[in-house]
Amino acid sequence: MQIFSSIDSYKGPRPVVSMGTFDGVHPGHRALIEKVKDLAKRENTESVILTFWPHPRIVLNQDVHKLRLLTTLEEKTKIISATGIDNLIIVPFTKELAGLTARQFVEELLVKKLNTLHLLMGYNHRFGKGGITFRELIPIAGSFNFGLSQFKHIDVTGLAPSSTAIRNLLMEGKIQEANRMLGYRYTITGRVTGGMKIGRKLMYPTANLEISEKAKLIPPDGVYACIVNVIGKTYGGMVNIGLRPTVSRQMDNRTIEIHILDFDRQIYSEEISIGFIVKTREEMKFANLDELRQQLKKDETQIRQILAQYSRE
Repeated sequence: MQIFSSIDSYKGPRPVVSMGTFDGVHPGHRALIEKVKDLAKRENTESVILTFWPHPRIVLNQDVHKLRLLTTLEEKTKIISATGIDNLIIVPFTKELAGLTARQFVEELLVKKLNTLHLLMGYNHRFGKGGITFRELIPIAGSFNFGLSQFKHIDVTGLAPSSTAIRNLLMEGKIQEANRMLGYRYTITGRVTGGMKIGRKLMYPTANLEISEKAKLIPPDGVYACIVNVIGKTYGGMVNIGLRPTVSRQMDNRTIEIHILDFDRQIYSEEISIGFIVKTREEMKFANLDELRQQLKKDETQIRQILAQYSRE
């Protein structure tokens, strides 16, 4: 897959195009991408996915404090790359771009810059100032002489996958349901930073994770079973997200701490990814460190059982 950070960089033949934010790249998105590939193969041309960064709501200052992303730009790029699409164009989203009407957007980007052969629209996708429906787009496509079709949504266990629905499930701590709708384990990636080293005193050393993307969705406070990817290998892990109520008075200091099972190496400043499997309990405050240590032993036993069951599925 070729990746372009500017629409001007694409110099290929008239492509089949679809566009959107593709946050999470869930099964609905991936089915749409497969359809783009099929259409491009049928027309003997290139397939193009057009996506936007930063997220439009950030640029337009629309409830930015409430915005939570399922995928960072790097994560989204990696997942889309695995689909086998020919080209990914990352269009810088600006207020000027947001101000274009649908017709202006089509003419300036899809026609003059890409010379689009066919546009495949997602079933609920709108673009241009004020938004435009598929029916309203038909005459515009005709006037610029490119094909137009609409992709119908798919169902996952009786539900239409949507980024909003997945976000809501994750923010409720419903990891398994969210993963089912995503089609993969919800993952966060970050760099290991220095912590208070309390875990090592408890015989449960933890890696403190720092996330660079501020808008990345972090599941609610609690303990989770997870899969950890570190230094090219995969391990089981137990994650605590919260405020460290037993060992810290800094109530605004929300942390992500991972104890990697069967692992004992210094990984300070290393990048690691954790894939969430299930939430096992809420965060708790203990009277002392000994009580916390006993609970951590119970957590480990439970999470090892979950991981063993998970590996057999």
